[in-house]
Amino acid sequence: MQDPNKTPPLGLLLLSQPEQLRITLEGMTNALPEAYKALPRSAIDLDDMVEAAREAIRTRDWNSAQRALEERFRGKIKPLLEKHPDYRIVYFGSAPIPMAVYLGFRLETWQNVEVIPHHHTQRLWGWVHEPGQQPARLAPVTPLDFKDRTQGQAIIRVSTSHHVDPQVTRQSVPDPVVEIDIALEQPGEDAFTCIEEMLEVAHAFRTALDIIGDQFPGVEHVHLFASVQPGMALLLGAQISTTMHPPVQTYQYARHAQNEPYHVPAILVNRPIRPAPPPLSEEELARAGRDRVGLSEDLERMKGVARKEERGSLPGWVACALSSSEGHPAFTGHWMDLPALHGTPLPRTNVDRATRGVDDTFRLSSENEWQIDDHWLLRLARRLPEEGRRQRALRLLVLHEAVHRGRQTLTRASSREIGRFPKVLEEIDYHADVWAMLYEYSLAETESGAEVENPQRFFKDLVRIATETMWAFDDDGSPMREIQIRRLNRYLIWYWQYLHLERGTGRSAVLSLDNVLAILAERPILELAGPKVVAHDDRVFFALDVARVDTPELAVYHRGCLYRHGMRYDFPITDLLQGVRERNGDRILDALRAPFEQTVR
Repeated sequence: MQDPNKTPPLGLLLLSQPEQLRITLEGMTNALPEAYKALPRSAIDLDDMVEAAREAIRTRDWNSAQRALEERFRGKIKPLLEKHPDYRIVYFGSAPIPMAVYLGFRLETWQNVEVIPHHHTQRLWGWVHEPGQQPARLAPVTPLDFKDRTQGQAIIRVSTSHHVDPQVTRQSVPDPVVEIDIALEQPGEDAFTCIEEMLEVAHAFRTALDIIGDQFPGVEHVHLFASVQPGMALLLGAQISTTMHPPVQTYQYARHAQNEPYHVPAILVNRPIRPAPPPLSEEELARAGRDRVGLSEDLERMKGVARKEERGSLPGWVACALSSSEGHPAFTGHWMDLPALHGTPLPRTNVDRATRGVDDTFRLSSENEWQIDDHWLLRLARRLPEEGRRQRALRLLVLHEAVHRGRQTLTRASSREIGRFPKVLEEIDYHADVWAMLYEYSLAETESGAEVENPQRFFKDLVRIATETMWAFDDDGSPMREIQIRRLNRYLIWYWQYLHLERGTGRSAVLSLDNVLAILAERPILELAGPKVVAHDDRVFFALDVARVDTPELAVYHRGCLYRHGMRYDFPITDLLQGVRERNGDRILDALRAPFEQTVR
């Protein structure tokens, strides 16, 4: 690896990345080698990142800190790098390892970077040579002379300030495909005596990444467990290639963590850019066009229903949807605050048949036009290949969104950051789902009474159509490694209701319309615990890694009684999580049947 001191720089970019220790411009200048002090220089400090870094350590949500660092890089660092391409970067850092690795990755170079360390013992910035100190020597790295195409994870441990315990890292990443250790013979805070020793470690890390990329093509992520100095972390990050290496998951060490691995996932470096979806075939484009035309025709039917009910005198939306002046006794309280169909914006909307690409996949435009993305329609078609069920899914979707924009006032403006209020949104969504299902029942009854002769079968199919539509929004083709807890709750609620409808009342397997409506009017209260909780972007997620499950349980509150269902032979919660990972409703239902039968006897 090239020694950056061989070619004298034309100037310097002094880069400060503090967290534990701040350094002034004067302090950076004083710490420079004498040969550098006369060179032209510019200074960049990231002092305003200190609180973001500390907040990330405290909350374990690194997304905000990563975004803030990316903004500083684009706004402060990159313009100076472009203005002075021949200047040498001189790094003064005390930032957390994940932040330093990410900054090194964004610098995209190691040849033009020099590190000025902070001496831990003497509390000085600069290369301090203590009497009798031996040069830092890299321990031999075990060669990997085999290849493995198995899909999985890789671990690289780098130990230069303290030893990284392999057993502890395997608590975070069990059963890796490959493990590589890079370590000094005697790690220590002040182990390095010169930049060349750091560069040797960086080179070993680059070699390890190259080997993983070449010999282990099934590796999805490299998990970097590093106990290193901040400057060393920067140099490690600079080795990561956007094209040659897998994504690198960094970790923050949290010794005080209880009942959890000490290494907490932090910033994912070299995150893959989601590729653009492949172009649709002529057949797929034609089908998407037919789906829009079908929805447009259905929308006109819905408008006709709205006009008819507006002219009528039925009291409330339940009475309108059921064409019954008495409504239904199960729908009381907040249910009665929902509007009738004519009280939503739906009668004033149209379907945009021309727009084919929609960033949000589905939306109501400012011109009151329903716009649907071609690729999302393809996802829906893969889940619901039958045209009739797909058209029903689109009607349910429009009805659901129409009531959101009516009395519920869940508009694009009011829904910003709505994910911060999962319990509120859970209730809003359930009301909108049931409201849409009852109006779909009304439309089907008007079109063909025979279709709704068996309400139990009709509403069971509605639930499966609704959940498959939800999965179409959650299926971008990439592996599902986490799911928002609110979103999972919505799936669990509706699969639980499906089992209610499937079972019947217990006295008879056949449900009347009154029985079905009584079930739908009562939202199940159930909650899953055990999967690792991950927070980012002001939202809370479950990690879907079965290895990161701690005492899994499903709690259900049913008819005044609390039921707790733990892991057992007839209730493999790991199968439930695997069903979510696979976006497989049948597998989720199979996993839920035993606790359902134990609860609803």
